[in-house]
Amino acid sequence: MKVMANTRLKQIRQELGVSQEGVARRTRSVSTGTVKNAESGKRVTYDTATQLLEAINGLLEEAGKSKVSLDDLGLTLY
Repeated sequence: MKVMANTRLKQIRQELGVSQEGVARRTRSVSTGTVKNAESGKRVTYDTATQLLEAINGLLEEAGKSKVSLDDLGLTLY
């Protein structure tokens, strides 16, 4: 049985009321599928992780919330 662990990235995104596509559009080159994979615990590159971090922090800032660090997202890196 394969267990998919949801990351903090997904939790933050959902709390902000933003879709996976909405996060992907705020990055330079991350697809919606890659956001989905990252949220389900699949490994991502450091570049992808930093792009996701920048997108999430931009959304948090717009919502008047504190920024997070890369570690806070709970992503699995290569």
